[in-house]
Amino acid sequence: MKRLFIFSLLFVIANISFAQIGGENTFAILDFNPSVRTNAMGGELISIIDNDVDITATNPALLNSKMYKKISFSFIDYFNDINAVAVNYATESEKLGMLFFGVKALNYGQFLLTDETGVELGKFSANEQVLTIGISKQLNEEFIIGVNLNFINSKLEQYSSFGLSSNIGLSYYNDERKICISVLAKDFGGQLSSYTDEKENLPFQLQMGVSKQLAHLPFRFSIVAHHLNKFDISNNYLEPTVTDPISGEEIANEDSFGKKMLRHLVLGGELNPGRKNLFIRGGFNFQRRQDMQLITSPLLVGFSWGLGFKISKFQLNYSRATYHLAGASNNFSFSTNLSSFGL
Repeated sequence: MKRLFIFSLLFVIANISFAQIGGENTFAILDFNPSVRTNAMGGELISIIDNDVDITATNPALLNSKMYKKISFSFIDYFNDINAVAVNYATESEKLGMLFFGVKALNYGQFLLTDETGVELGKFSANEQVLTIGISKQLNEEFIIGVNLNFINSKLEQYSSFGLSSNIGLSYYNDERKICISVLAKDFGGQLSSYTDEKENLPFQLQMGVSKQLAHLPFRFSIVAHHLNKFDISNNYLEPTVTDPISGEEIANEDSFGKKMLRHLVLGGELNPGRKNLFIRGGFNFQRRQDMQLITSPLLVGFSWGLGFKISKFQLNYSRATYHLAGASNNFSFSTNLSSFGL
C-alpha cells in the first residue's frame, strides 16, 4: 500500500502543472465513465460509500468491505455506433486490504477511410481499453484512502498508444450523520508510447465531492466540484466576439464570472421510496449544458435521470443522459454479490 501510494504521489508531482479539459488531451476513455448510477446523477459521483462497486473505478477511496465479492457488468449505448462495456469486481486481502479489479472498453465504431482527394479507400476502426487495479485502506473509523492504477491501450486506425495513469482519493464518512466528503486527484500519469513522436497530456484534474443522506426523508444528494485545478473551463469553440443586435457594437463573447464558477458543479440526487428496492435518480451538469445546448432549443441538455431495482440477488440499473438536442445516451448495468451464491 505504501509503495503504491508513493508511486502515485510521484506521478501527481510530475503532472500537477498539466491542467487540461476535454479536447485538449489524449485518451478520451479516461473522461468516459460507464457507471450507470454516476451517469444518472449528472456524470460525476465521488462521495457515496455503500456497496456500489462501479463508482470505485473513479474514486478508490470509496472501496469498502460492503463491496466484498461484488461484481458488476455495464453496457453503454452511446451515439450512433459508439458503445462501451465495463466489468468491475471487489475482493479483500488480509494483508493489503480491499482490492478492486476493473476493465472498460470503448468502441468508436467504423469510419470511412479516404485519401486527400476524397477517394474512398475502405474503412477503419478505433477503440480504447482500460484495465484498472485499485486498493484502499481504512485509516480509522472515518477515513479511507485509496489508489487506482490504470493501464490504457488505444488504437485509432493505424496509430496506437499505451499509457499509465492513477487516481488517488481520500474519503471521510460519518455513519451517524450519513455524510461523506471526498477529495480526488484524477487521471494523472503519461503516455508510455505515443501515437507519433510527440507525447500528449492526460486529462488530469482535482475534484471534491460531498453527499448527504437526509435523516427523515429517503433521499440522498450529491454535489461534485470538478477541474478545481483550472478556474476557466469554458470551451474554446465560441466566436471571440459577437455583434450587439441593437447598437451593432462588437462585444466580447465570454462567460460571466458566475457561469465560470457554475461550470465546475455537478448536482445529483437519489430517492429510495420507502427505503425499499426502488431507486429514482436525477442530475444536472452545468458544464455539459453550457457547452452542448442550442440557444434556440436548450431543452433538457445537461439533465440526466435513472432507475435502480433490487430483484432477488441482483440489482438492475438504467440511466439516460441528454448531451445534445441530437440525442442522449442509454446505460444499463446489473450487479450481484458472488458470496450470495456460495462463491
